[in-house]
Amino acid sequence: MRRNLPLYVQIESTLRERIASGRYPAGGPFPTDERLRQDFGVSRATVRLALDTLHREGLIVRYPGRGSFVNEVQERARTLRFHGSVRDLITQGDAHGPTFTVTNVETVGATPAEAAELKLAQPASVRRITGLRKMEGQPTAHVVVALPESTGALLRLRRGKVYPPISSMLYDQLNQRPREVRQVIAVAMANPTVARALRIRVGASLLTIRRTYFTFDGTPVEFAVSSYAGDTYQYEATITGNAQAELPGLA
Repeated sequence: MRRNLPLYVQIESTLRERIASGRYPAGGPFPTDERLRQDFGVSRATVRLALDTLHREGLIVRYPGRGSFVNEVQERARTLRFHGSVRDLITQGDAHGPTFTVTNVETVGATPAEAAELKLAQPASVRRITGLRKMEGQPTAHVVVALPESTGALLRLRRGKVYPPISSMLYDQLNQRPREVRQVIAVAMANPTVARALRIRVGASLLTIRRTYFTFDGTPVEFAVSSYAGDTYQYEATITGNAQAELPGLA
């Protein structure tokens, strides 16, 4: 468990992993609050906070007088979950677990949105990277990343290859350390390209997450748009701590 997170979040994550691994099998009884309190050495209130989230997501069901059971049918939307600090968001993005497979890399003219987010004077070119996030071999998100042309040229990306999040590569390979991220979550409709990538119908609803990453002097270095099937995913975030206190170089 990650010790920098609230206890109930750590417990929630551990229990979710146990359900996914089959340690707590579908349809089987779920440990009682008292058993979990003893196992984790925490208060009953902390256990209940963790279980409330699992119940809301449909991972467990509660029956008065009988106790809790692992749900046999998971009907709720999958949750795109982020727990951590601002630094975690910058260096890891929302790709905890899924892989990022590059499907196209090209240098092209910037769209108005890309030019505005990256503060580029038009006409301008960007290095545009398109790819898929996958989990267990299945596509979960269609991703389009735009980088300033000079920056993108330094990342030697190839079609069909699997990479970590682009923000992590900028941080690790080019020592570009963003200070902040602006995030916008919105709904949209799937165009033919996204629909084909996510195996959904054209016009289906999408959950889109737009992120712009900024360095210490306020320069934008990356603009990314991730699209998820809107009837399958929801987004939850718990962001803790102070960016100035946690990011290197700001002390």
